[in-house]
Amino acid sequence: MMNRTWSFKILSIFIILAMTSMSYGEALTASKEFGGYYTKVNSGEEFEKYSRTGDYADIIVDLGSENGKFVFWRGSSYLPYWETSAGKWFVEELIPRKGDGPEGRPDKVNTYSRIALIESNAEQTVVHWRYLPEFSGLNPHLGVDQTKFVDEYFIFKPNGEVTRTCKKGTERIDAWRDSLNKITQTFHLTANGIADVNTTEANRSDPTDAIPGRPRKAAGHAPVFAFSFDEGRGNATKENSSGDQYDIKGHKSLWRKGVSGTALQLDGYNSMIQIPGEKGPKPTTAITLEAWVVIGAYPWSDVPIIQQADDVPEEISEVSGYEALLIGEEGRDDYEQVEEETPEATFKVTFKKENDTGYFFGLNGYGNPVLKLRVGGVWQELYSDVHLERRTWYHVAASFDGATGEMKLYVDGEPAGEKTVAPGSIELSAKDVKIGQGKTRRPMNPVRRHTFQDYYSIDGLLDEIRVHDVALSGEEISGIVAAYDLSDGEKSSPQMDTRVLPDGEDRGEFGAYYSHLKFYDVWDNLWRFSGHPDVVVEFDESPAKFVFWRGVGYIPMMVNENGQWYSNEFNETWNRSGGQGCQEPMSDKESYTNHVRIIENTPARTVVHWRYPLVDVLHVLANVDEDQGWGDWSDWYYYIYPDGVAVKLQHLWTHGERDHEWQESMAIFGPDQHPEQIIETEGALTMINMKGKSKTYDWVNGPPDGIEEPSKRIIQHINYKAEYDPVTIGKFVETNVYGGEITPYAVFPTWNHWPVSQMPSDGRYASFPDRTAHSSLSHVFYEPYAEDHGITPYEQKILMEGMLKADKAEMLDLAKSWMKAPAIKSEVGCINRGYDETQRAYMLRSKDKTMSFKLKASKKSPVVNPAFVIKNWNSDEEVDLTLNGKDVQKGKDFRQGVIRDTDGSKTLIVWIKTTSKRPVQIKLSTSRNFK
Repeated sequence: MMNRTWSFKILSIFIILAMTSMSYGEALTASKEFGGYYTKVNSGEEFEKYSRTGDYADIIVDLGSENGKFVFWRGSSYLPYWETSAGKWFVEELIPRKGDGPEGRPDKVNTYSRIALIESNAEQTVVHWRYLPEFSGLNPHLGVDQTKFVDEYFIFKPNGEVTRTCKKGTERIDAWRDSLNKITQTFHLTANGIADVNTTEANRSDPTDAIPGRPRKAAGHAPVFAFSFDEGRGNATKENSSGDQYDIKGHKSLWRKGVSGTALQLDGYNSMIQIPGEKGPKPTTAITLEAWVVIGAYPWSDVPIIQQADDVPEEISEVSGYEALLIGEEGRDDYEQVEEETPEATFKVTFKKENDTGYFFGLNGYGNPVLKLRVGGVWQELYSDVHLERRTWYHVAASFDGATGEMKLYVDGEPAGEKTVAPGSIELSAKDVKIGQGKTRRPMNPVRRHTFQDYYSIDGLLDEIRVHDVALSGEEISGIVAAYDLSDGEKSSPQMDTRVLPDGEDRGEFGAYYSHLKFYDVWDNLWRFSGHPDVVVEFDESPAKFVFWRGVGYIPMMVNENGQWYSNEFNETWNRSGGQGCQEPMSDKESYTNHVRIIENTPARTVVHWRYPLVDVLHVLANVDEDQGWGDWSDWYYYIYPDGVAVKLQHLWTHGERDHEWQESMAIFGPDQHPEQIIETEGALTMINMKGKSKTYDWVNGPPDGIEEPSKRIIQHINYKAEYDPVTIGKFVETNVYGGEITPYAVFPTWNHWPVSQMPSDGRYASFPDRTAHSSLSHVFYEPYAEDHGITPYEQKILMEGMLKADKAEMLDLAKSWMKAPAIKSEVGCINRGYDETQRAYMLRSKDKTMSFKLKASKKSPVVNPAFVIKNWNSDEEVDLTLNGKDVQKGKDFRQGVIRDTDGSKTLIVWIKTTSKRPVQIKLSTSRNFK
């Protein structure tokens, strides 16, 4: 192999030649071999011995054996090269890369570098390369941020023409989405290298026009400090009294129709406006604060509409209950005593009373208005009992009169709480005024100790924030509300995106496709992904889907006809290599490392690959090998067929202790979905064994004590309020119920720290159906399918699953057809390689133009929709089917397709819709001449 340093030197020479328009090669001739395929390049380098990657780690774009190949190789962190008989040439780095690896492979184990084959046909091949150009540190890495990733696309034509685009991460989402804001490079692949390089730098589009708002309204008493948010465009807003402009921080300034003019929408995390302290109002003897607000989701904890406070850090007063000690407290003298005395008690964190300076006007985590301020050396707090509903405009106001000591809260001009304290002046803070976001806080209602402080902002709309240096009366505040003249219809229909979990396009045909699934605007603005981050698999004879979406960390979801989601969870471990809490794909909330790819997609089946490391919420990787950089990684392969059934091969790479979790039965809910609206509480779960014995379990008053019957369980059926239900099949050795962490919210334990949430926590109880959330019902345990303890140690397990409309007999036949697949007897034209449970397919090798074989089905080993993987096909031609002597037409009952295998050869995939408990004779034939 050519030394990589010299490869880059050769590249520099080629760039100089290209820039002087010197061509040094002829265009390629089109080849019938043109196309891309997944493979695993083995160059002989030392690092490859330790590579914890599967058979689809790299991509080759084949321009024909007489021309050359374009290679995306993990050994260069996927910076691609062109190789012909004359040599090898890497393309140039458009964005310099520097990480934890050696020169030429800056991302040592490709933690953040990934590739996907987006499209490959006779006209063109498209490859997507995503990477983080610069990071540092070991475990965790430093400098990792959503706004810094780079997306590159390579579009290949059969004649060797290549178009390359490069989009660099941006602070603002509008710049990322700008179609002009990308580097475009074109070049030609020739027998002697890369020629005719032409690079066009990124540009920017013109600013957009302002959005229309509601007619402006005048509202009573003149404030001393106010924001009307009537710009309707741009990334800055004006303070009315001074006319000073201030930046709107966050991923996007999202303008909406307001109660007067336009309003500003905040994203719940990053959005805020910060005004230097000396520019803020100076009310001392009295104050009134008011605003119009719409709540999108309830805050994670107390969050300001507007404040000027010292933001004194939170202090914990007491931690009680199960796993009561927080991170950093394990050294306490009573550590073991606390753990022993409170094993079953509900975890609870109690904070010391805040002792701040200044004022705070905002909302708490239950949607109640809050006023806090310092008077007479005491930080006083007033929480309203009035609960604000979501997606509704409210006018909220708070006042304090230093002469009387009266603190008051108002909602829509009506009294909403009051408190009398000792009269006195407001003790102001010199810190900055903040709108929408305050200090770092822990989210309320944590489940366990691994919940960390972070910044949060209001998730909703803000308009007409006003500060007065007098205590307005209730009548004056009512008059202000009336002046805006909002009808009931306007109050209940703010301009705000609906929040429904995305599940694809409803194409109505079988197959997988890449997508960029949209959730709702302010959440979508947090991400920097191009057009193909997500994968959806749909069916033509079932409304169910498989969804692999970045919003859930690509954790595979099954979705039924009512938009009800379910997952059999993932690999998980705990507290390894310095990790704090759960190390799992759920913790990669930003999808820095988790990713998904379509490996195979034909009318006969689709194969989807999901890859992820096991990290905690601080991105600490489990079981790290300091020398090689590898830790716990998982590769899961989903073999999905037209009948809606998937078999997944779960491949966990680990040299650590093998105490990982492999499955947890999870129901996933979107906003406004409550667990008991999705899952039947009576008859929630049924277990079935191979003999057809079953037992059904209720969750009417909470989880049952256990799931122990019948013996030798192989099928778990969860009863959703729909026709299609989650079904899981496997050789279970044990099952249990998720019986803890129950709250009054539901009979199922329910948490909303995942999915979608961007907070560093591995457990937070749900109190409202305002956010996406999940519940767990059970675990099923099953033995390894294969394992290895060598230089690249791993463990494999397999499960079958689907969102199915099936009775017990149908589920049993399906299970038997997989676990006790009928033997195959090859008769003519093929070599029998046996049944592969991991693929739910019979493996054959063709050797003649006609193949005939028999499946020896019986009651104990029925045939249910068999699939066949036929190697050595080496043709694009289709076959005809004869089933038990009768011809079967191509269509829904007989599907086929040809794929490029990892060695570049062509393999035929056949799927037949048929069930039988008697032997089945199959004949496949074509007129082509076999080599």
